Amino acid sequence: MKNKFKITFYVIILSNIIFGQIYERNFSPIYKSLILPGWGELDLKNEKRSKQFFIQEASIWLSFFGLKYISNTYESSYKAFAALHASTDLENKPFQYRVDIGDYNTYNEFIDSKRRNRQTDLIWPENLGYEWEWDSESNRKEYDDMRIISGIAKKYSKFAIGAMIANRIISAIDVLYIQNVQNRGKLRSSISNINASSIEYTVYLSF
Repeated sequence: MKNKFKITFYVIILSNIIFGQIYERNFSPIYKSLILPGWGELDLKNEKRSKQFFIQEASIWLSFFGLKYISNTYESSYKAFAALHASTDLENKPFQYRVDIGDYNTYNEFIDSKRRNRQTDLIWPENLGYEWEWDSESNRKEYDDMRIISGIAKKYSKFAIGAMIANRIISAIDVLYIQNVQNRGKLRSSISNINASSIEYTVYLSF
């Protein structure tokens, strides 16, 4: 799932990079909106709707980078905090290990709990850098709060990527709607079969 979000993000980035390269080409408004929401609406001279999509896209990107910043900042903080107050290094440690040290004051307390619950397969191996001991319960709780905030921010940053995709799809659908409205009710006429006694005049009304 993590790799899937990364790939999606890179595709969106690439799409916006080539935006400038295709600006002068005669691309369909639908394709333009799939690249940058609001671009297709702008191409159809609907500046009001275009502005709405531009604002939405900017808001999503700001949310994404803001949430990533919060997640990374709190992650760095709780890693340093655990090293200082629990004597453990969280670099390259599994996610579950980071959860466990926030639930138990010491490594021995963690082992005792798992043995009582007959979950010995969940015990982290000894003498491999998995031991920890918090200097106070309040510091353990503070660490866990930081870890949770980091995780929530990271989760919502992934939702922002989904919002980017949705915004492009909605913009493309909106372009189809605008095109349909613009084409509806258009009159076309032609003159044919001109002769001395008559003129054939045809009117086409499209809906």
